[in-house]
Amino acid sequence: MQDVGSRLVPVPFHDTRSTTFRTTLTGVCIVALGGCAVVPIRPEAPARTAIVGVAVAVLVVGAVLLRSPAAIRAAVFIGLLAGCFAAGILGGWPPAVTTIMVCLLPLAGLLLAGRHAALGPAAPWLARGSLTPEAPWLALGTVVLSATALTVWALTVRPEPAEYLRELRSLPLWLAILGIVAFSAINPVWEEMLFRGVLLTELASVWGPRVAVVLQAGLFGVAHYAGFPSGVIGMLMAGIWGFALGVMRLRSGGILIPYLVHVTANATIGTLAVLILR
Repeated sequence: MQDVGSRLVPVPFHDTRSTTFRTTLTGVCIVALGGCAVVPIRPEAPARTAIVGVAVAVLVVGAVLLRSPAAIRAAVFIGLLAGCFAAGILGGWPPAVTTIMVCLLPLAGLLLAGRHAALGPAAPWLARGSLTPEAPWLALGTVVLSATALTVWALTVRPEPAEYLRELRSLPLWLAILGIVAFSAINPVWEEMLFRGVLLTELASVWGPRVAVVLQAGLFGVAHYAGFPSGVIGMLMAGIWGFALGVMRLRSGGILIPYLVHVTANATIGTLAVLILR
């Protein structure tokens, strides 16, 4: 029923069904964009990179045709993010330049798009948020459990370390740890903006916060399939971690708490990885 003045007018069934269909398409479009964002770009796999590029382009057009602010905001951010990664990696740019691009340009594009009245507010998740009573304990538990799980996994599997870990092993310990800390402070910037920022916020506007937390955690896990730890176990561990970060984002009302926890966990895990695999 729809309230028109003092009269209640029944809403046509086909209108309700059309709205539900558009909502579903919007959610699917945002999830698909997130899926494109987590596909690794490799110079040795040009076909895969081309497929992802075409998929992102199609999804951007789809978001515009849907006239969904949530899908358009996600498309602007993720389209620029994928473009920055592709340009930096395929162009052979220094990693530092690529990192700066992916941390700044997608956010700048999103904020610029948000100046259009139909798309604002573009990034409400940029709010600092507040420190809730359970946040310190949840953060501590996340860091401790992540570090413990990684240590057990590394000692059991004895994996071949990733290239950047192999490079760090050749450095003096203090310099290797300094490199880990620097990486840990920068890399979570774009990851938090993507997962706990854009994806969680836009999916929550479509399907609600509970579904959004689960979906962004799943995509976060997939993104770390080739990380450290790697494989299905690494993906599951990262997914659980992403779920905890998503809960912190919702409880605190901003992105600062999950970012700080992400940095701390990354620094702890990276330091342990260097020590264990030396």
